[in-house]
Amino acid sequence: MKFNKLTSWMAETESLEVQNKEILSWLNEPGSITSRIKSFSNFRLKLLRDGPGEVDTAEDDLIITNYDENNIREVVLYSDEEPLIYAKSIIPLETIRLGLGILGNLKENPLGDILFSNPEIKKKYMLFAKFESNKKIFCGRKGIYTVKGYPFSVCEIFLINDS
Repeated sequence: MKFNKLTSWMAETESLEVQNKEILSWLNEPGSITSRIKSFSNFRLKLLRDGPGEVDTAEDDLIITNYDENNIREVVLYSDEEPLIYAKSIIPLETIRLGLGILGNLKENPLGDILFSNPEIKKKYMLFAKFESNKKIFCGRKGIYTVKGYPFSVCEIFLINDS
């Protein structure tokens, strides 16, 4: 999946001017997205990519730019076999080696299960933006996290058309 970021990252959802209440509820979800999907439907994760990769500074601005080696993980989260969320995580190898090794060995397991169960993982902040793919507009958010002081990011784009 390829998305073009249409707006700068913003600190508040109000700046996105989103009218759709469903999208807003996803953007503002304080808990685990995975748990939320599991609470009302059959959840499935499709792993698209999980391995070493280059950070695209244009696409992933305000991310982890001072680390040379990163693990890039891309997944699609399904609700009752419908794609609901595209997620991309950027995890510096240093974060995996010195912070939490399981981050480099998730396989088909949702990252959300670890984000909300491991007390060593701290959310630093959340940012919001609009994206375009195939002439449709989508909203997303990017969480910046640390584990033992080492950073990683999780970007989630909600596949609910806002155009």
